Amino acid sequence: MESERVAEIVGEELARDPVKEAAAAREQAQSAVLLLVMLLLILWLIAAAIGRPDILRFTEGPGTLPTMAPRLGDGSSPTDAAGASVASAQRSAGTNMPGVGSLAVPNATISPAFQAFYDAHGGEPVFGRPISNELTVNGRRFQWFERARLEQWPEYNGTDYSVQSGLLGYEFTKGLKFPEQTYYVSQPDNRFFPETGHGVAGRFLDFWNAVDGMRVLGYPISDQVQESLPDKQVYTVQYFERGRIEYHPQQAGTPYEMQMGLLGRALFLKESTPNIIPPPKPTAVPMPQ
Repeated sequence: MESERVAEIVGEELARDPVKEAAAAREQAQSAVLLLVMLLLILWLIAAAIGRPDILRFTEGPGTLPTMAPRLGDGSSPTDAAGASVASAQRSAGTNMPGVGSLAVPNATISPAFQAFYDAHGGEPVFGRPISNELTVNGRRFQWFERARLEQWPEYNGTDYSVQSGLLGYEFTKGLKFPEQTYYVSQPDNRFFPETGHGVAGRFLDFWNAVDGMRVLGYPISDQVQESLPDKQVYTVQYFERGRIEYHPQQAGTPYEMQMGLLGRALFLKESTPNIIPPPKPTAVPMPQ
């Protein structure tokens, strides 16, 4: 009996066909992939039908990410240790940046590292005057301006991203939660950004386009809001990843009707903090008796 059982086991092993087994495994894998594709297609069709592409976001990021590719790292890469220092400082509202809270440097001059970018993207009307000399953190150079902070990223030398505008909009509004817009289809004078859930319209969109908005300001991180600025006047403003656009109606018809906010001064010199006025709550209408 023992020999018969051994012969039976040997026969079963010989009867197995490795080619057929491999083919069966491939068929199972292909079936699983096909099922996954069908499920994703169904989800995409549902998202398109209800106008909610955000339901296909499978991970929750740290808010919205910086605009310009390559996107700034979070310090997780050992090859980006220098970049991590500036990125970390950006996320902490600039408090880790050397010189924050110092007095502005009288007669500071624009660093040669940033002169070309400064001139090419609007100069003083967009970035304001320099309020610091060139500074360095972990080998990375940057400079504060009245309305911006320009940063050099040498790992991207030879690309369009070797100089970038700092994330002052994020830093200045750290801790504030702006309500997102319901998705809508963009129009020529009203563009919706699904990346952040906000739209830019009218004179704000005109200004954003005029200053090469994606390079200088990035995506919107708020819609238009009312804010009391340091002159104690209330203005309509809108926040972006890298800055703030302000509407100054008293300057209507002049080049200063739309302006970049003084977020460089606000952060570097700690001159101001957000003072956004919440929209008034609607008056309750009594029910008819």
